[in-house]
Amino acid sequence: MAHLVLVETTPTAGFKIVQEAVALGHEVTFVAESLDPYLAAEGGEEAVRTPTRIRTGITTADPGSLREELERLHREHPVHGLLALSEGHLPAIAEAAHALGLPFESPETTKRLRNKHEVRLLLDDAGVPQPAFRQALTAEEAVAAAEELGYPVVVKPADGFGSVRVGVAETAGEVAELAEAVLATRVYGRGITGIGVVLLERYVPGPVVSCEMLTVDGAHHPYGCVDKMLSPPPYPVELGGCFPAELPDDVRDAVVDVCARALDAAGVRRGHTHTEVVLGPEGPAIIEINGRLIGGYVPTMMNHVLGRNVYHDVIDLALGGSPRPSAAHGVGCIRALTAPAAGVLAGIGADAARRGPGVAEVMLHARPGRRVRPARDNFDRLGFLITTGATAPQARAAAEAAHDRVEVRVTPEPEGREPEAPEGVVA
Repeated sequence: MAHLVLVETTPTAGFKIVQEAVALGHEVTFVAESLDPYLAAEGGEEAVRTPTRIRTGITTADPGSLREELERLHREHPVHGLLALSEGHLPAIAEAAHALGLPFESPETTKRLRNKHEVRLLLDDAGVPQPAFRQALTAEEAVAAAEELGYPVVVKPADGFGSVRVGVAETAGEVAELAEAVLATRVYGRGITGIGVVLLERYVPGPVVSCEMLTVDGAHHPYGCVDKMLSPPPYPVELGGCFPAELPDDVRDAVVDVCARALDAAGVRRGHTHTEVVLGPEGPAIIEINGRLIGGYVPTMMNHVLGRNVYHDVIDLALGGSPRPSAAHGVGCIRALTAPAAGVLAGIGADAARRGPGVAEVMLHARPGRRVRPARDNFDRLGFLITTGATAPQARAAAEAAHDRVEVRVTPEPEGREPEAPEGVVA
């Protein structure tokens, strides 16, 4: 039996790895700045009871504070591995792992992956296909960069995650508005601070997929690709996807190859990565590399068709093991639930969806009384449903049919009130 530490996570999906670790006989300590974001989610009280012990009141995004807390915990009860699912906390976790001599990606690589512009420069030097890009420190610089790149452009924070403050701009005015929002975002919550740098990228038309990879000692092993259903512009929120993505063999191989080259260029040696790729007119091009397991309930969806538990691989890797992915049997699909209008969530009726053909799971994490809006970023997703099928069209059709059976009830906002972004943690 080992002692594992999970530093922050996502509600309530992020506690599934704790459930799996406990079921395997391990002890898990959950370390968080506060439990409030987790308790705010539907089922949060039950989820936070899963860890063996809980430590709060720690500035978990600060490397020094987190290292001191984990060193103290290690002296009291030796720590054998660190679990990391929260994007913004990865650099602090990597430094703590290094200080404790625990298996983890290097602090240098982990910190590098949190700066999308720095990664773009490395990919450029290595000749890895990607969109043309520019960095901007002011709205005026952003507009000038967009004019140079050519419209439309994607505007995003250089250190963002969860699709927060990401948009597609067609005009100088839209660029300025999006850039100002990025520059004003200096706090992401849970102690994560922003650097206030805008990254602009030439918009590349084409479907978007992600490649889920496991890297051990610099060797990259793919689980497969996940296709993506994105909300319409200007806010490209991930609303769903199927695994494994239905791709021609040569396209799938090209995606895996370009992702492996990108990970090599970024210096990735150990860990799970979630790399997003656009299948553009000139072939696959890297959108971004995320140095952690794909988020939310997507690993649960993958588990339904892999015949193995992806979270077991994360745990094995954290303990110094060398797991390997296995082939999928059938196709899984995940579909997000969102609000049809801005207002206050009155409730979600999902019983009919649960009884639908091909439905494997329905998970709701938004409580009635929460302020909601049509999706602008991943914080706006209210729950998910998972379906399976023999083929991608079957699984996708089952997901859409089940989605249509869900009733999201919203009490409208008073007329003229601007919808606000909900508070919480990306699920």
